[in-house]
Amino acid sequence: MVVAFILGGASWGVKYGLGGIWYGFACGLGLLLLGLTLAKPMRALALYTVADVLEIRFKSKALRLLAAILSLLALIGILGAQVWAASAVFEAIGLPGTTGAIFATIIFIAYTAFSGLWAVALTDFVQIILGSIGVLIAVILGLNKIGGFEGLKVALSELPNLPQTPEKYFNFMSLGPSLLALTLIATVMYTLIGQDFYQRLFAAKDEKTARLGAIYSGILLMALSLLPALAGMLALTLSDNPQLVINSPKTAIPKLVITVFGEGIGAIFVGAILAAIMSTADSLLSAATSHVVKDFYQRFISPEAGDKVLLRLSVMTTIGIGISALVVALTVKGIIELLIYSYDIYTSGVFVPLLLGVYWKRATKEGALAGMIAGLSVAILGISGVLSFRYWEYIYVSSAFISAIVMIVFSLITKPEPIEEDFKKSFPF
Repeated sequence: MVVAFILGGASWGVKYGLGGIWYGFACGLGLLLLGLTLAKPMRALALYTVADVLEIRFKSKALRLLAAILSLLALIGILGAQVWAASAVFEAIGLPGTTGAIFATIIFIAYTAFSGLWAVALTDFVQIILGSIGVLIAVILGLNKIGGFEGLKVALSELPNLPQTPEKYFNFMSLGPSLLALTLIATVMYTLIGQDFYQRLFAAKDEKTARLGAIYSGILLMALSLLPALAGMLALTLSDNPQLVINSPKTAIPKLVITVFGEGIGAIFVGAILAAIMSTADSLLSAATSHVVKDFYQRFISPEAGDKVLLRLSVMTTIGIGISALVVALTVKGIIELLIYSYDIYTSGVFVPLLLGVYWKRATKEGALAGMIAGLSVAILGISGVLSFRYWEYIYVSSAFISAIVMIVFSLITKPEPIEEDFKKSFPF
């Protein structure tokens, strides 16, 4: 998330100007809501995956399996965004984009295997602070160099071939209502149920730490969401070759940092950004591997598997997921776009069953499974073009809406099973 907040937000700053704040703001809002609602009770369960939570609540192996598959697909897409982000750093220092993406993938796989497959990355709060310090200083120095906001306006007005008119760069709504709504809805919904977020919650010291970590990270992200967008605009105007930045907006942050700090100090900050990407990628690979090992292999194939077998499987899984993420990254070639597409597939099936499951006592496993299948079906039909929607976010909203209706109806006509005591202690109905 932090990497997307910094590099993805700057990339959108190049394209949309101040309208590029909304992904970072949505991430922060989602974390804040997570901290205020689900963080504490979910940490109290002390499980491994979101699929674990669904199986305990509904006593359904099929529900767990389908949720794990959707989460795994989403994590591969999100990891693909990290690959594309790391390639931006390498491209900024002279390594071509595709070569940089391949090199980044190799590093991710080696880094995760070396640090331990079950290791969890630094907390979001620490990552946000470390990642934002360099960007904050770079923005301040960049604004001073160009003559403040007025100088920025003048510089933009003099650039040819901009993705949009110079005036729109100072409009917070420059994304347009469709993309803005999609960004807010998709990002907030995923943040509330994403395995990569829950892995941090489950690894927190206690319930209070999980809750406060999510709240503080969310508030900080919303407060800092303007910085990456400004950084993208400054990278565009301060560049010796603005067209290169327009053609490859993902390189905006590394190029700005090197421009304002010089190659020496700039390299230190670029290295810090790369370290944050590595930390995030490690967490994502660990989360994805946990699905394969815990939710698939141990749960359905070999419950008694020994540590050596699990370690071997973990390494093989890490390599396979890393390669899959590289393929996805090279196919989509957009940090925030990759993230939003990944959120869509996962949340269309999992969001409603999880939330109704923890907040509605009458929810049944039949209702949850039917709702998950219905929501996912609407999303697949919309993405494939079988169902026609005017705007992309209608696919997303419609999936959740249909999922909720189907789950409620099927739950009301089927008999609920007793809820486990551990679950009731975490989520008192």
